[in-house]
Amino acid sequence: MTEKILSKRWIYFVMAFVLIIFQRGYRLILNFPFVLNISLFLLCFLIILVFLYQYNQKEKDKNNLTKKNHKIYDKVDLFIDLLGCLIFAFFIFITIKVAVNFYLESTANDLPTQEIKLPIDNYISGRSDLLYYHFEDKGYSLGYSNPDHLTRKEIIEHYVLNIKYSKSILDMYVIKEYNIEIK
Repeated sequence: MTEKILSKRWIYFVMAFVLIIFQRGYRLILNFPFVLNISLFLLCFLIILVFLYQYNQKEKDKNNLTKKNHKIYDKVDLFIDLLGCLIFAFFIFITIKVAVNFYLESTANDLPTQEIKLPIDNYISGRSDLLYYHFEDKGYSLGYSNPDHLTRKEIIEHYVLNIKYSKSILDMYVIKEYNIEIK
């Protein structure tokens, strides 16, 4: 089943689109419960496994009726199907996470905005420049373009991260805007 779906080229465009949308906003949600992430992924994986089982049962019944292409379900097919299930579960999970993040952002728009200045723990420059910081004893990162071409040492020692955020449901926070300021 999974090899049939993955053989369609348009599915890769959909997957890339979902990943781009996810990349845009997943760092703006703080304190997302880890248990919720694991639960959502496992739920997606179990649903895909049920569909795979039903599909394989129908194929087995169809092959038994026609006696053509009778194929023994071997370990390679099992591995390919489980790998495909993991891939599809991941993308369904990402799609659900995008919807949840959108909901969190929309509910936070109506709530009052708070502001906090946090020390910058680290700055990594590369393919994507990231500022690392701690918020409520948890480490996070935010994308940051460095228009002034400041060095890592200058950013860490002389700047703070100014975050404007709103509290959302389940003790999660949504960052509305952020920038760095001189200490």
